[in-house]
Amino acid sequence: MAIDIHSAILDQWKLIITEINYYPIFFTAHELLLCLSADADLQKALIELSDTALKVVACRASLRHDLAGRIYHRLLEEAKYLGAYYTAIPSASLLLKLALSPDHYKCDWSNIESIRDLRIADLACGTGTLLMASADVVLDNYVRACVPNGTQPEITSLHHTIVEDIIHGYDVLSSAVHLTASTLTLRVPETPVNTTHLYRMPLGGNDHALGTLDFLDKYDIAGILFGQTEQVTGKGKGAAMGATIPTLDLCVMNPPFTRSVGDNLLFGNLPDKERKPMQARLKKLVASNNIKASITAGLGSVFAALGDKHIREAGTLALVLPKALLCGPSWKPTRDLIANSYFVDYIITSQHVGHWNFSENTSLSEVLVVARKSKLKTGLKANTTYVNLWRQPANSIEALSIAREVADDDLPDLLTSPVGKEVVVADQKFGEAYRIDWREISEKSWSMPASFATFTLNKMLMELTTGKLCFPGERTVYELPTCRLDKLGSLGFDRRDVHDGFTVAKSKTQYPALWGHGSDVAMRLSLSPNRWLSPRSKAAKGRPLRDANELWKKAGRILLTERFRVNTMPVTATYVDEPVMSNVWWPFNLRDKLTIEDAKALVLWLNSSLGVMTLLGFRVETEGAFIGFKKPILAQLPVLDVSKLASAARRKLAHEFDAVKEKDLQALPEMTNDHVRIRIDKAIQKALRLPDLSGFRALLEREPIVCNTMDRLLPLSI
Repeated sequence: MAIDIHSAILDQWKLIITEINYYPIFFTAHELLLCLSADADLQKALIELSDTALKVVACRASLRHDLAGRIYHRLLEEAKYLGAYYTAIPSASLLLKLALSPDHYKCDWSNIESIRDLRIADLACGTGTLLMASADVVLDNYVRACVPNGTQPEITSLHHTIVEDIIHGYDVLSSAVHLTASTLTLRVPETPVNTTHLYRMPLGGNDHALGTLDFLDKYDIAGILFGQTEQVTGKGKGAAMGATIPTLDLCVMNPPFTRSVGDNLLFGNLPDKERKPMQARLKKLVASNNIKASITAGLGSVFAALGDKHIREAGTLALVLPKALLCGPSWKPTRDLIANSYFVDYIITSQHVGHWNFSENTSLSEVLVVARKSKLKTGLKANTTYVNLWRQPANSIEALSIAREVADDDLPDLLTSPVGKEVVVADQKFGEAYRIDWREISEKSWSMPASFATFTLNKMLMELTTGKLCFPGERTVYELPTCRLDKLGSLGFDRRDVHDGFTVAKSKTQYPALWGHGSDVAMRLSLSPNRWLSPRSKAAKGRPLRDANELWKKAGRILLTERFRVNTMPVTATYVDEPVMSNVWWPFNLRDKLTIEDAKALVLWLNSSLGVMTLLGFRVETEGAFIGFKKPILAQLPVLDVSKLASAARRKLAHEFDAVKEKDLQALPEMTNDHVRIRIDKAIQKALRLPDLSGFRALLEREPIVCNTMDRLLPLSI
């Protein structure tokens, strides 16, 4: 007689629910199975699922991975609105292996009672990928500490300590928190875990709850009707109770990315009538509590500030955030918070084309940051390790091997060493690593030492910001007359201001404009107006009305790119014979004493290989080759100081500009064969008495951010 597997599973799951404690999994599964008709198709499907489950269970190592979380991330429909892009498992392994370096914690790693005092939290834990990785590293540290002492590790006991005492997780999605509890407890399936510190936080409702962010001005969050704080235990939902955040040894997060610009997706999974009061409440909380965060940057900035409030002295902050953290103006409050209270131990970026991210279900460029909290900062030297990944680890084994390679006390210094360290795992080059004194960058752009995949270009960029240049293989240091861009003039208004004062006209007016920045529009050093503007008579919906005449005072003849796709767009700056405004270019006006010759020389420099490298070093990266240039950052851009050039050199550069201004430039990936770019470089070379730039130009062209492929960056294996 055939077994009725449908009834058998229902009986077993009911037994588990009532007699054991994996309620978060089996109650939902039991209720779902009750809704299905017990026919032949279901019988066949359940047999196949059972066979697959047995294969998974037979491989105990698979139980250590967040399998359910992977499925959950794929199916989550609200990811865009929640900013819920969950960390890839290899990225989590790499981040936590570095963040939980045993030497940085006052803990006897061979003693479970000592480890019990550790507190690790993820304030936006999702399905618990980062918490799972934390548990793995704590276990690894424990086993490694036991071996020299000849102590037999008590794995089960430690695991219970991790789940019941050490790990704290908070999220607004009940399903995600239940999955976190399930994956943590199933690591030791033969023994029940009765208590966790995993909480589903209320979001929205009559009180406009902000989830974990309510801790910005509260010590604990009490339950509220129909939206109470929910503590997840092995037996399911705990009673409505107060949740707290303890003093933390490690706060690790991949917080939501949603920002308050554009369509304002903050809390975007909720209806407008509920979302707007929440946005207003969050803004008030940040302002009234003097929270060092920018809502414009998004919820990630606020979560970082919240984490900082609960980290003890010498504790660690480990983050997965948009790469804009490193230099974006809206992220400056977060950078200031970290620079004033922390040493940054690691900054890890990905130069892997198509894998600029460390989270799943997104293609946005991201960064991993590990920082140690310390009040004793004045005058102290501490090195920051930069890791530029040429390829992302495909699994946790590769990730842990990379962590071991970069956790080196004797890495080369970016400013003084000729080469960086090759990060090699199993004969494959995964990238390069090097160090720089934290004091050199803490108050500057954190992105410059990681602007390019190769150590050589990053070193050259750092040197060029000080007016010096040393080419690979040469000992000669060349002095260049450089200055900040804002020393030569001023940038105009951004596109939002332009749209607040003008509309595009249907005929010629007294307000010419250069509109658009496609590769078919911007291919030459000199362009002509292609649109005309009309002053607004009334404000656009939801926007203020700007005075068109005041805006026009900042129209300019020099235009610098505002948004740029590195692998397709040829021109970074252009010159127009009359002042214009633009929607995707920054107008730039030279100060009064500078001439048209100066303007042409400056535009020529900005389109030379050296000028392009410098611009790329000051980019704000959104998604790999799609980048932007923000006004406060461009103001600091080191450029050729045309005011200090000898008159003959300035005249020659202006003459060369006139000679090539109507010739089409090729896209940057073709710069080594672009006759116009080569001619520009030769003009700069002669004017500044530099060596041949062809080798440098070829090096820049091979960069992944430029050519949008890894094929030119060889060798990838050694």
